[in-house]
Amino acid sequence: MKDQRHIAHLDGWRGAAVSALLLGHFFPVPGVNFGSLGVHLFFVLSGLLMTRILFVDKQPLGIFYRRRIARIFPSVYVFLAVTTLAFAATGRELSLLELASAATFTNNYILPQGPWSMPFGHIWSLSVEEHAYVVLSAVAVATRASARASLRAVATVTSGIAGVAALYWLVFSGPGLSRIWSHTEVAAFGIFVSSLVFLCRRGEALSGRMAAPLWLALGIAAHWWSVAPPLRLVIGCGAFALALNSLPRAPVAFIRLFELAPLRQLGVWSFSLYLWQQPFYQLVHRAGMHPVLGLGLSLLVGACAYYLVEKPARAWLNARWSRPAADAALPQVPAVQARRTVG
Repeated sequence: MKDQRHIAHLDGWRGAAVSALLLGHFFPVPGVNFGSLGVHLFFVLSGLLMTRILFVDKQPLGIFYRRRIARIFPSVYVFLAVTTLAFAATGRELSLLELASAATFTNNYILPQGPWSMPFGHIWSLSVEEHAYVVLSAVAVATRASARASLRAVATVTSGIAGVAALYWLVFSGPGLSRIWSHTEVAAFGIFVSSLVFLCRRGEALSGRMAAPLWLALGIAAHWWSVAPPLRLVIGCGAFALALNSLPRAPVAFIRLFELAPLRQLGVWSFSLYLWQQPFYQLVHRAGMHPVLGLGLSLLVGACAYYLVEKPARAWLNARWSRPAADAALPQVPAVQARRTVG
């Protein structure tokens, strides 16, 4: 299987997602929540990539989960540990609830009663992805004998999420709706609708050269503040999923926007940037740090974390876990023959 990180426009899509997130956090634009928009761009990309790995390449679950652990766990736990130690050393308020819920990827359900005291709130979106991976992998294993069954199963889950989102919108309002909107049974819609679009076409690009830019524009417009939350979720994420899946057939000039070197570099750093921007986001909005300084420190620390933690830990774990499988695949030489060869 080709490593999807080496597809230039996918790195650029990641870069666009983290750029939107940073813009929404440090330089909010009235009318559009670019932070939420960036998360949805990440979600539809995860849906496409995980579906290709699980349903098309049919990667064994052992390998799938080991690679997810290698990519996510070291970076997250180093971030949590360093941040907690920094809070303790500077006398800032510690919350064991916030730390424990972030460390167990449950903080999209286990929320503090008031504002987050520690900069772990953003891990709600990573929690949604982790939960969605479990569901997607279970569906993949259960339906691998039939592509049609896979499509029906993913369509059922996607429709169910849309229905739950509509129900929650009717039942809850105000802060209650905001809190429950981060639950996986709502927030994972972007991941599953992207999976559904991909399975409908089995990885083929959608027709129409202008489809990708038009769908992307619709997705951005759907994040306007006055759009009802269920429509923002369904139309916004649905449009992004269609844009991403149709991107290979887009005009060359449009694709090249996502292949710009700075955007691709941000995409390579995106996971570490996503993690480490949150303390500086908190400092900007609670301690008066200048947004330009907050953004600059986010980029600097995030890039350093990529090279010092994410990249080496991921490479080491993947190499270590792949070695037993590689050794098992080597032909076994009988002991007598081996002795003769040495002699």
